[in-house]
Amino acid sequence: MNEIKRPMINDALRLLRLYLGISQKQIAAELDISQSMVSEIESGAKSVSMEVLERYSNKFNIRMSQLLFFAEELEATPAMKKGKLIIASNVLKLLENLAPREIANAS
Repeated sequence: MNEIKRPMINDALRLLRLYLGISQKQIAAELDISQSMVSEIESGAKSVSMEVLERYSNKFNIRMSQLLFFAEELEATPAMKKGKLIIASNVLKLLENLAPREIANAS
């Protein structure tokens, strides 16, 4: 199986998960892989196989080329801006948790 040797793809997949506001356990279930594999990929301990990248692509309706392009943009981004991306995703998550929930009308 071919492996993508660019570690920034690991960060891109982690940021995608954070942006979507889902846990490693949830994304593992969605992609039919183990939570430990998700953790190893996100930490950079494991390379991302083309098969796993394709699962992300199919599940979240994002072209593989877009994921790779995002990873390349991250690599070209200074560390300070990467931190801002992580902080921004956490702020969005916090705001989502604080937002009032819509209550479905019982009919």
